[in-house]
Amino acid sequence: MKKLATIILLYGLLLSNNFSYSQGIIGKNIIKWNLSALALSQYSIQYERVLALNRSYAIGFGISPDVELPFKTELLDRFGGNSDARHAIESTRFTKITVTPEYRFYMSKNAPKGFYVATFIRYTNMLLSSNYPFTTNSGVQHNPHVEGKFSGVGGGAMIGTQFLLGPSMVLDLWIVGPFIGIMNASFHGTDDMSDMTDADKAKLESDIESVNVPLWKVDATVGNNVIDVKLKGPFYGVRLAGVSFGFRF
Repeated sequence: MKKLATIILLYGLLLSNNFSYSQGIIGKNIIKWNLSALALSQYSIQYERVLALNRSYAIGFGISPDVELPFKTELLDRFGGNSDARHAIESTRFTKITVTPEYRFYMSKNAPKGFYVATFIRYTNMLLSSNYPFTTNSGVQHNPHVEGKFSGVGGGAMIGTQFLLGPSMVLDLWIVGPFIGIMNASFHGTDDMSDMTDADKAKLESDIESVNVPLWKVDATVGNNVIDVKLKGPFYGVRLAGVSFGFRF
């Protein structure tokens, strides 16, 4: 009986210690800054909250405020021979906001440390402004100012690893995280186009709708003073080789 009582006591202490550890994980809150996003003129932070020894929840927020098109140089190399395309690329500015909730599973069962697999949802909203120059069949030059809006929601999965640097700092390395979703977009341009014939307007609509965006539906309407374009289709991308540095508390 004495041995049995000792075993029960030790087992109870073990359970008590495990329970206390799971309820009292030190540094369950982490604020991280995405260093790799700075290369794309994006400012991004993430808050992570440890829920248990093997999982956590995180939410990220990113903004690219009033910046040029990414890969502008590559676009100019490809389309810069067309003066209208060059003007449109060079005049384009956009502001992009992303919100990314994420649920992580730590294989080490020592969250927030070690290799993890995550599922996430990404909401994207982008406001764009540009000038869209074109010339009618009669040789009249037009340069309408165009405002655009993109919004979409997608989901994906990611793998990565997180290191604890001392008692209060972390280094988060995500390896790869593909995602896919659906996006809606609309453009509204204004200009005095009352000189344009019906044939000119029909050709401009056809030119816009003939832009080859795989799996996207493009619908354009050209009036006397406006150009309206609506688009819908998939968007996809990869969160690749990212680095975040943060503090836990």
